[in-house]
Amino acid sequence: MMTNKDITLVSCQHFDSGIGRYSYQLGKGLRAINYNVELFKLYKQDHNDAYYHEEKWIKKIPYRSFKDLHSYILPYFIYQQLKKTPKSNLIHAHWFISGLSGSYLPNNLVVTMHDVSLLHIEETSNWFVGYYKWVINRLKKRRVPLLVVSENAKKDTIKYANYPEELIYVSYGYIDFDKFKPLINQIKNEKFTIIYTGGLGIRKNVSLLINAIKIVQKTHPNIEVKIAGAFPERTSYPKLVESLELTTVKFVGYLPENEINTFYNSADLFVFTSLYEGFGYTPLEAMAAGVPVISTCGGSLTEVIGDGGHLVDYNANELADAIIYYIDNETALKKLISEGTNWVKKYSKEASIAATLNAYKYY
Repeated sequence: MMTNKDITLVSCQHFDSGIGRYSYQLGKGLRAINYNVELFKLYKQDHNDAYYHEEKWIKKIPYRSFKDLHSYILPYFIYQQLKKTPKSNLIHAHWFISGLSGSYLPNNLVVTMHDVSLLHIEETSNWFVGYYKWVINRLKKRRVPLLVVSENAKKDTIKYANYPEELIYVSYGYIDFDKFKPLINQIKNEKFTIIYTGGLGIRKNVSLLINAIKIVQKTHPNIEVKIAGAFPERTSYPKLVESLELTTVKFVGYLPENEINTFYNSADLFVFTSLYEGFGYTPLEAMAAGVPVISTCGGSLTEVIGDGGHLVDYNANELADAIIYYIDNETALKKLISEGTNWVKKYSKEASIAATLNAYKYY
């Protein structure tokens, strides 16, 4: 059982990503209970998260991107900084790229995989999936404990990665309730406002929301739909909106971290249509901000959303019916807000960190 409280965290992503924010939140939580924590993160001087390096416990990983080779070369840059870590430190790597770097060091190693969706959801090249499998097999041979973010993700890791069950630990993500909360001065909308925020890749399935809005708009034209996510112009979604002649849908692009809670609070309803999630932060953040949530049920969403949201199948008519129901039924809308507010409380920092420490105790 590990008694050493010296922890080196390492993130292969910037803090404007879900994995990056997870790293920072975990580090703060561990420091609050007197663990000696240093966190290595990617660093570029002109990146919008560079200010985090003003905190002395956050260390720089300078790197070059090399475009399509980024994921394959990045472990080298991570390793160059990580190799300075005292051998007595436990290294906790976040995602497989950081885990690969850590696997070349003699330190005890824990890797947060979040989920193994790349093994069963087609969203990247076969070459990258092969790379991903190779890293997982390397970790398996070394018997590295993995952290995943839901019971469903644990089942998938056993099934698709053939990873030993005794090496898989579940630690649900936690919500920063100081950051995501109802605003004192509530934003009042002239139109019923529906939002989505998150990635815009194929797995996020935003086309389902857009097709449902086409149905809703026929009977409820006095709505506004705001879709947040980086580089919408690189996706097929704007053309879909144009082809459906939707006048109610607006793409707002990437939102800086300090604007996300205000964006949640601008909504009357949050809709999440992902095909698969190992966890699903944004619906829970919306609940914490006092926004009612409708979500599809892929992957861990049924488990994670639970009684806090309205779950629908992957059908535009069913989703449209649910949206219309809450537009027309203020009592039901308020009830859904209350259910979400109560449900999301279970995703606390204390519960998440306690589960993480269980993985550390493997050593």
